[in-house]
Amino acid sequence: MVALENGTQLETRYAKYYKNTIQQKMSDEFSYDQYWAKIEPLLAGKKTIYLSPDGVYNQININTLKKKDGDYVLSRFEVVIIGNSKDLISIKQRKPVVAKKNAFILGFPDYAGAAVPLPGTKVEIDAINKILTVAGFKTSIKQGTEASETNFKSVKGPQLMHIATHGYFLADADLQGGDALGVNGESAKNNPLLRSGLILAGAKSKENTDVNLSANDNGILTAYEAMNLDLVGTDLIVMSACETGLGDVKSGEGVYGLQRAFLVAGANAMIMSLWKVDDAATQQLMTNFYTNWTKSGNKQKAFKQAQQQLMLKYKEPYYWGAFVMMGM
Repeated sequence: MVALENGTQLETRYAKYYKNTIQQKMSDEFSYDQYWAKIEPLLAGKKTIYLSPDGVYNQININTLKKKDGDYVLSRFEVVIIGNSKDLISIKQRKPVVAKKNAFILGFPDYAGAAVPLPGTKVEIDAINKILTVAGFKTSIKQGTEASETNFKSVKGPQLMHIATHGYFLADADLQGGDALGVNGESAKNNPLLRSGLILAGAKSKENTDVNLSANDNGILTAYEAMNLDLVGTDLIVMSACETGLGDVKSGEGVYGLQRAFLVAGANAMIMSLWKVDDAATQQLMTNFYTNWTKSGNKQKAFKQAQQQLMLKYKEPYYWGAFVMMGM
C-alpha cells in the first residue's frame, strides 16, 4: 500500500496545474511525480494495471503522465480503468457472448438553442457508419430531429452505442444562480446524477428554466435517466462528447455521472472524454479506433492503438489523451 500524504494539494492546486498544462499544450513532468511516481515501484514486472480511480484520479488521465526523460504511462502499461475493484470479479467471470453486430449511432442533433450545432459530428457518424457497415454491422442512425431523447430511451442493448453530441457537467458554480440547462439547482445539489448528462434534439436554451425533467423528451438526458436504460448486452458505449467523463466526485464513491449511469444500466465498457477536445483529432481518433476494433475484435487494444496512432500526428496529450475507456 502507498499512502499519498498530500491529498488536499492533489485535489486542488496540482490538479489545476495538470489541467492548465494539458490545455496550454505545455510539457508536464511535475504531475507524474505527484500522481504516479510513488505507485510505480510496486508495479515492477507488471504490464496490465487495473485502476479503480477515486477523487481527483477521475479527473486526470493516467496515460498522459510522463516520466522525466521517459515515456508516457500509455507507452509503458496497459491501464484498465474499472468503476470498482469488485468489477474485477465480474470481468473475470464474464462469459464470452456471440457478437450481435448491431450498432445504435446518434449524432448531429437538431438543438433548439441549448448548444451550438456540431457539424463535425455529422462527418464523424457518417465515417463510423461506413466502417461498421463494411465490417458487417447493422446500424441504426439517429440524427437531426431524430436524435431525440425518446429514440435514445427506446434502445434495447445494442452491441455498440456511439453518441456524438454535447455533454454537460454542472459544477457548484453553475448552480449558484439557480437553475441551469433546465435542471433545478436545488435538486441538482441534492442529486449528483442530475449534474451531468447529454444534450439531444429539441433541448431548450440555458436561459429556459421551465423544462420538465420528468418529461420523456425534453432534450436533456440526465445521468439519472441514463441509469434506467436497458443496456444489458451492450458491449461498448462511445460518448464522443465534451466532458462526458466528468461528474460529481464523492469521497469513496467515484463519480456520479454518465460513466456510472451507463455501467449500472448494463454496459460492459465506455469511452468518454475528460475535457473539450479538437474536432479533427476526435474524428481521427474515432476512425482509427473503429478501424482497429472491427479488425481485431479487442476494444481495449484497439483503443490504445488508436491513441498511439493519433500521437504520431498530435504529440500533445491535449489531443490524444482526452478520451479514456472504462471497463473491458
